[in-house]
Amino acid sequence: MKELYIIINDRLCKGNSNFYCENKDIQSILNYFTTKFNLIVFSRYTKNSNPFRLNNIYNIFSLRPFKVFNIIKIFLSQKKNKKKILIISVTPFNFYLFIIFKYLFDCKFYLYLRSDGYQEYKSILGKNYVWIYHLMFTYMTKYCEIISCDKKLYKKKCHILYPSELTHRWSKNNKKNCYSKGMINILYVGRFKIEKGIYSLIKIFSLMPKNILLRLVGSGDNIELKDKRIKIINFINSETKLINLYDSSNIVILPSYTEAHPKVIDEALSRLRPVIVFNDIKHVINNRYGVFSVQRDVNKLIQLINSIKNNHSLHSELKKNHLPQKQKFLEDLNKIITFN
Repeated sequence: MKELYIIINDRLCKGNSNFYCENKDIQSILNYFTTKFNLIVFSRYTKNSNPFRLNNIYNIFSLRPFKVFNIIKIFLSQKKNKKKILIISVTPFNFYLFIIFKYLFDCKFYLYLRSDGYQEYKSILGKNYVWIYHLMFTYMTKYCEIISCDKKLYKKKCHILYPSELTHRWSKNNKKNCYSKGMINILYVGRFKIEKGIYSLIKIFSLMPKNILLRLVGSGDNIELKDKRIKIINFINSETKLINLYDSSNIVILPSYTEAHPKVIDEALSRLRPVIVFNDIKHVINNRYGVFSVQRDVNKLIQLINSIKNNHSLHSELKKNHLPQKQKFLEDLNKIITFN
């Protein structure tokens, strides 16, 4: 079986002889490629627990402490043919490894762009630090074959793939969207980070009518809440439970300041639940039915929520969507790496 090296920015933890990662999409990619390649993974390390278990057949090097000689030793122990390396996202950690591998070994690089790093750096660090990302992005894209989840992330020729976690189960046994006793259940699924707009959403929600409830599902920052209408649910690592959570909600909201191809939208639409995004990321609508954009303003948001609630033709509109599937995404990613 051929070798494939994958560099990820995730912090992996180890427990009960298994490694665990932070993100579902990383889990999906790594677990799939263990069936196709002899996989060697480089990552960061954390002692904190993560929700997504990785297959126990990996060669995983979760670097701690980070020493260049450890990396060189690992590479020299492998076969001496040209090495294929998939880098997932542009980050300082990934950039550092890229530089080492590029100048010490014969490598073919693939760079998978999952998000708009320019906007992330701007929202997290401020516009004065965007140049850091620009430097890394410009240099890495010059020497890598680019795989992107959105044309806006890379203007030149590249492979466009639409990531997905949808299996056949997501489109089965859809339940009717019922507004019980005038209550409106809003759902957020994602990381609890400032760039995801979670704090902005909580601030806006504090000004909304009492018949609108909010559930936050995910992991990340520790959020303390005083509003009893907001409920935090720990990240759900069960497809069935997650589907049930969408079914018990009326509207899904995505308050992020920056996104490329958020999979939560497809998950919601597959369960025939409408989605609200703010104008910062209105480009993610991408001709899909049932996704609505609005100003980051409480009054405008209330108006839109009520409009969605009273839109009796929306259910049939949602059925028109043709959504990407997890298996096809993984197979297409494998084809790019295998045949290019």
